Amino acid sequence: MVNDATSIVLFNAVQSLDVSNIDLLTALKLLRTFLYLFFTSTALGIAMVHWHSTDHEVALMMLMAYLSDMLTELLNLRGILTIFLCVIVMSHYTWHNVTESSRVTTKHAFATISFIAETFIFLYVGIDALDIDKWKSSKASPGTSIAVSSTLFALVLVGRAAFVFPIANITNCIKKRPSTEIELRKQVIISDIFST
Repeated sequence: MVNDATSIVLFNAVQSLDVSNIDLLTALKLLRTFLYLFFTSTALGIAMVHWHSTDHEVALMMLMAYLSDMLTELLNLRGILTIFLCVIVMSHYTWHNVTESSRVTTKHAFATISFIAETFIFLYVGIDALDIDKWKSSKASPGTSIAVSSTLFALVLVGRAAFVFPIANITNCIKKRPSTEIELRKQVIISDIFST
């Protein structure tokens, strides 16, 4: 690895020089550039090892997910899939290489951010649904609006039930202890919570 790293640093040093006119001054510049790149890279690597704290680990985990989203936007792709896969990969590699305090902090930080984002979305949708100007500008009758809203709400409930009940039953089949099974009552509560 040191050989590869040295070769890369040497290549970068040579690439910045005019090799058509080589003399002692050019060789000294090459040596100076090589030493500068080698020692600053080494110092930065050592500094990053000593830059080991919970704050920095949590920040880097958040920034990695954000970086994947920014790269996706830069390439005009869809960010949700990229972030999802980035988080899956990070859960297999990054999660096991951080300290226990970073794991706890990350878990709570993301849970808090998720709760705030979800609350904001519900508030925004609720405020938007109660916007009187939009209801006034609608050409549909009040009965039609109520029927459409009720139908959509019923579809959301059916969709949530179609998601929660099969997954809960599959989980119950996989679990080895009967005491940890998800009861039907809890499944209904989970389905209701997800739909609201």
